Parts: sequence; structure tokens; C-alpha cells
Amino acid sequence: MKKLLYLSIPGFILLLAFGFNGNNSIYGHTFSGDESASFLASVEMIKAESKLAQDQLSSNATIAKDHAEHAAESITSNDTKEIKERNPRLATELNSSLTDLINAVESKSPSGSDVNSKVSNLGDILSEVVGARIDKNQLNNVTVKALVVNDLVGEGLEHYQSALGMKENKTSASNATESGNNETKIVDEADYQSSQAAISRAIDMYNQIKPNQNKNSSELGDALSSMKSKIDSKSPFDEADKIVDDKITPLLNDIFKVKLGGEEADHANGQDHGGNKSTASSQNETH
Repeated sequence: MKKLLYLSIPGFILLLAFGFNGNNSIYGHTFSGDESASFLASVEMIKAESKLAQDQLSSNATIAKDHAEHAAESITSNDTKEIKERNPRLATELNSSLTDLINAVESKSPSGSDVNSKVSNLGDILSEVVGARIDKNQLNNVTVKALVVNDLVGEGLEHYQSALGMKENKTSASNATESGNNETKIVDEADYQSSQAAISRAIDMYNQIKPNQNKNSSELGDALSSMKSKIDSKSPFDEADKIVDDKITPLLNDIFKVKLGGEEADHANGQDHGGNKSTASSQNETH
């Protein structure tokens, strides 16, 4: 009897071990390509916003504060929950580092070296978070990267819209144009800078995955550059929006087969360009 009990204890321990492994499988989450792209776009915006906060600190502390807050707003509670599933420590550290950046910028006498340190620390944590949150095959997947480009273009449009003080339904687009010329009035400088940063990053990412063998690849690059020029020159919102609808979205669909919805589908679902739904597969080639 004692011998039987002695033999069963190791077996029971092994059973518990397999049980815990099974629970990890149950509570783990396998993310689709578009979920990963959305998260990666958020990470890119955090990097951009924190860099803008760092750059603006000495010239305009108010705008620097806006960028620090934009960085924190880029991560949702659902994002935090998903990070926590993979690594609870990183979820806590990411939230803390974003709060630390805001506090450093908002202090009565903000220190440039302190803010620089906070931005550097945030970048290190984001690198760890991406490694924990995104599977390597999706991190190197061209389709996922194309979706990130799409999401960054959407971020650029959204921030440009806010920079012009426009309503979400875009009915005030023509009203945002100053009389006597074709230049629009920027009412939120921080959002304007964010829109420029988003489209610049979209161009950089596209250049990393640009398929030289595709006859439309240069046309898409030109369309992205044209959108950037419209924003840089403070052109009416509709002109930038039209480039996305007529060129960027169709070309992304054609080149990368990401199956982005059109504007009508997005509006029907109450979504803007940054929320384009996609049924893209994550099985496409890696890069």
C-alpha cells in the first residue's frame, strides 16, 4: 500500500503540470494578422508621439504634453489586457512608463534629460512588448506590414481632421478652408504634427516592403508621398482623403491582397480609415 502511494505522487505532480500547461493554452490568445497590425500601428504611434514630446519640450511645453497624452491614448485597455495575457510584468511596466513620461513633461520645470530618459525607457519596453505580443511569423509577414501602413495612413487622416477642428462626419471640410486661398487653418498644432509623423512612418514602412517587381508599387509610393505633401502644405482635408480613397486603398488591395473595405463599408460600420476591416490572411510571404 505504501509502495502504491509512493509511485502515485510523482504521477499526480506530472498530471498537475500538464493541467497547468493546458490552462495556458486555454487562456492564451492567437492573434490574427489584422489584430497584430493594429497593435503594431499603435506601437508606431507611441514611438512617434513620445519622440514629438521630446522634440517639442524646449519650444512648447503645452504641445509636448499633448503628444505625451497622445502616446498614452494609443494603448487601449484591451491592448493592455492582451499584453498581460502574454506577460503581466510588461503590461504593468508599459502603463507605468507612459505615465512617467506624462508626469515628466507636465512637471513645473521639465528636465530635458529626464524626458529623454523616459522616452528611451519607453522604447526599450515597447521592444519587449512587441516581442511578447506578436508572433515572429506575423512580425515578419508582408501582409501584416501592409496593414500597418494602412492603419498609419488612417492615423494620419484622423489627426489631420482633428488638426483642422473638423467633425467626424467631414461635413465641415469645406468650412475649414480659409477664404481667399486654398490653405486650411490648423487649430490644433499637436494633432497636425501627429498627422505628419503618422504618414511619414507609413512611407518608411512601405519602403521596407515595396515589391519592386510589381508594376503598381511606384504608383503607391507616389500616392503616399502625395498625401504627405497635401498635409505638409495644409491642403483641404478632402484632397488628402481623396488620395486615400482613390489611390492608396485600392493599390494596397491590389499589391498586397489585404482586402480592405471601401469607404462606404467603413462608414456603414461607423469606422474611419484607421478602422478599415480586413480579412487578410497572415499566411502570406514573409519579408
